[in-house]
Amino acid sequence: MASSKSKKKNKPAKKTVAKKPMKKNAIKKIAEKAALRVIPARVIPKKVRISPVFQPLLAKLQRRRNEITGQVNHLEQDLRDDLADNQNTPGDSADHGSGELNQHLSVTLMENDRVELERIERAILRIENGTYGECETCEKTIPMPRLKAIPWATRCITCQSREEGA
Repeated sequence: MASSKSKKKNKPAKKTVAKKPMKKNAIKKIAEKAALRVIPARVIPKKVRISPVFQPLLAKLQRRRNEITGQVNHLEQDLRDDLADNQNTPGDSADHGSGELNQHLSVTLMENDRVELERIERAILRIENGTYGECETCEKTIPMPRLKAIPWATRCITCQSREEGA
């Protein structure tokens, strides 16, 4: 009986195929494709000139963003503490139900804060892009009193009313 090692030794050698030399055009195309794939390591943002009219609104948006971030961090910590307390504390179903209600309330508040934070971030981006204060529906200027009341507004009152079906 022949061993498996002897079978391997009897295999024919692989054929080597000579590669054709690449054409100059093919080399250029490969180099061009490779050059297109180069991604800069770091993009330096352009210096943005913000209209002086929007400076106070930008500051208000940034303050509110910081407030919400602090609130969310506080709510997350409270939620973690509540979860740990509920797991380690014996109690009846009313106690656990109360804890679950508090957790649900915390999650709901965090979701509301997340939505407001997204609106604030989009408003700050619009200020930086120079599109802040334009209605995204009719492209007319949103009145300053509306922007002062709701700095993340994206529509004028008329378009917003139409959107809400009023």
